Amino acid sequence: MKNKLTILLFLISTSWTFSQEKIKADIDIINFLGRVPQKTESNSLSDNLLRILYYKIQPKEYPKIGYLNTKGEKIIEPKFNMGSDFFDDYANVIKDSLYGYVNRDGKETYFENYTDVFFYYGDAGIAKKNGKYGLINRKGDSLTEFKYTMVSNFGFNHYKCQTENKKSHILDSNGKIIFNKNLEFDIQSHYFEQDSIIIFRETKARKKLNGLVNINGEVIIQPKYENIHFINDSELYVVKNGKKYGFINKSGKEVIPLIYDKVGFNINENLIPALKDGKWGFINRENETKIPFEYDDASAFLNGLAFVKKGGNYGCINTKNKVKVKFNLKKTKYPFFTNNLALFEENGKYGFINKKGNIKIPAIYDKAFPFVNELAYVGIEGKVGYINEKGKEIIPIKYKQLWFESDGIIRYVD
Repeated sequence: MKNKLTILLFLISTSWTFSQEKIKADIDIINFLGRVPQKTESNSLSDNLLRILYYKIQPKEYPKIGYLNTKGEKIIEPKFNMGSDFFDDYANVIKDSLYGYVNRDGKETYFENYTDVFFYYGDAGIAKKNGKYGLINRKGDSLTEFKYTMVSNFGFNHYKCQTENKKSHILDSNGKIIFNKNLEFDIQSHYFEQDSIIIFRETKARKKLNGLVNINGEVIIQPKYENIHFINDSELYVVKNGKKYGFINKSGKEVIPLIYDKVGFNINENLIPALKDGKWGFINRENETKIPFEYDDASAFLNGLAFVKKGGNYGCINTKNKVKVKFNLKKTKYPFFTNNLALFEENGKYGFINKKGNIKIPAIYDKAFPFVNELAYVGIEGKVGYINEKGKEIIPIKYKQLWFESDGIIRYVD
């Protein structure tokens, strides 16, 4: 479960270790959908943090946010102007212009001396005082000076702290600088990769190029790529120069040459979707073609199947390139199966099919998202709720707004 990512939901927007134990079973799904993962190191600038720090606090007359469990039972009444997901036992909240947090029992804690307070996992959080950012603990004690122009989560227990010259230190949860003390590196990463590898940038001959450095300040690869992307894989990174993509490993060795027009950012079943000469196919980590370049579109494999396009429609193939779902589907935003079900569209409505292509839940929803933890978020006529794999409403479709489940808790607005 730790290393498995069963792929969901920023609002479902791609990106991704010190704390592998934090990775939950549905992370692969989150990655696959292209949402910034909520339970991995890449949640450095989660939608919650952005909402709380950069969006105006809701006026008093706006609906308030509360919390449900996955049975639809109210566990915290709606009373917050803004609220984040729960990260373990706490959620960040704003009420009457005060920033703080609430625990699962509904106990609220607020900080009168700080604004822009945000805690992720752990007991160190970001706060703002007198126009500058720093770190505090949950009692409100300062862990650093308030001298930074911006602070963001850099994983579960680390923080990227921007100085006046736009360069950043990396701090641990005690407020100690553990990387870039002398600000020699222009950090481009938003989180720690699992081996504490960081992307940095230099300008050479008026061109911005990226390289890799480890937490000890040892350069792994000098800046030579226009882009380096950490992806959902423990060994490979995507690199780009000009309009071509390839892959390097964590030692900086180019293992797949930059010859592809596009590549997938999710590697499952040891197969990578790649675009070359106008057609999609699948390669392996050794750059061997495993499925011919014969498709007009292709998504990554998940749970043994990949959605591909041929002749104007989509279908599903297995890892042997055998058609498992006929080419009679329209394009879907979320081309994969979770809980053995995938979304399909019919006459502008959404439902779910099984791996044989049979309809299991009719297309009656105005919007729908893939199943995660055996629940799917759906909406009809402006109201939203959650259904199970049989189409039964577990959380009634009556709410103005729901958020995605996080640690067994769902935010809602009546």
